[in-house]
Amino acid sequence: MIQRHIATFSTVVLTTVGLKMPAAEATPVTYDFTVVVTQGTLAGNTFSGSFTYDDADLEGVGTETIEVEDGLKVNMNFLGEDYTETADIDYPKFPQLIFEAGEIQRLDYWIEPGKRGIWWGLPGWEIELSPRN
Repeated sequence: MIQRHIATFSTVVLTTVGLKMPAAEATPVTYDFTVVVTQGTLAGNTFSGSFTYDDADLEGVGTETIEVEDGLKVNMNFLGEDYTETADIDYPKFPQLIFEAGEIQRLDYWIEPGKRGIWWGLPGWEIELSPRN
């Protein structure tokens, strides 16, 4: 009983003086993905990869972005070559993983020279995401 009151008192004091309680432990989350291209010049090709991110700062509300500086790691096999996040043409600002209301919307990852494009989720780009256990 006394221990419970001490814990409650400690929480009240920390909150009152503006100190933050220790954050919950971060959990690394990994997804594997497969991309089947059904239209355009790359039609008939299949690419695969994975990305890993730390979910500690996600609130699950509105649009949220995880970047390389937040710990985003990407691996992708594209046309027989393996690439990581450092291969993005705009590294270290990209790649980015975009969420809406806590759900993954797209991986913004671009490795070809030239103008950046969004391919994730476009018609002709069938993407399968699988959480890794």
